[in-house]
Amino acid sequence: MLCDSHKFELRDVASDDHKWLVELHNDPLVLYNVTDPTPITLESHLQWWNGLNPDRDVRLIFCVDGARAGFCKFYDIDNSNKHCVLGADLYRDFRGKGFAKEMWTKMLDVCFGDMGLRQVSLITAEYNKIAFRVYENIGFKVQGVQKGLLLRKGVFFDAIEMSICKEQWNGS
Repeated sequence: MLCDSHKFELRDVASDDHKWLVELHNDPLVLYNVTDPTPITLESHLQWWNGLNPDRDVRLIFCVDGARAGFCKFYDIDNSNKHCVLGADLYRDFRGKGFAKEMWTKMLDVCFGDMGLRQVSLITAEYNKIAFRVYENIGFKVQGVQKGLLLRKGVFFDAIEMSICKEQWNGS
């Protein structure tokens, strides 16, 4: 599927998105790749959602041709130092089609354009090779490794820290 023929956008989370966000979070692949692999309920999600600090946390829905395709997380926003941490999840029907690159491109456009940040970072699991390639192809560089941070199925895995600066970003 060619991404050129699609319309991509990031939009605010609407009240009718929360049930979908719980479904996305509880997807087995998403749970395997997030830092805390605990399934959530709608109630626990809404409690967490209502506790977000809008000055430090921004969440957006990634849409492909108007359809919800992913969840974009901008957190630990530090306007003093022009930095934030990013995370994102792609809905199962949109995986393997090149949409992850488009989603991350939109996210970086927001960070380095709208938000005026200088640097962003992320953490990925060593076993998440597909995501690692996406990040690397966009321009993220490995900054460090947290040895054995993630416990999955009785095995400890490394968490890889990556970042990109505005001057390294080629733009969309």
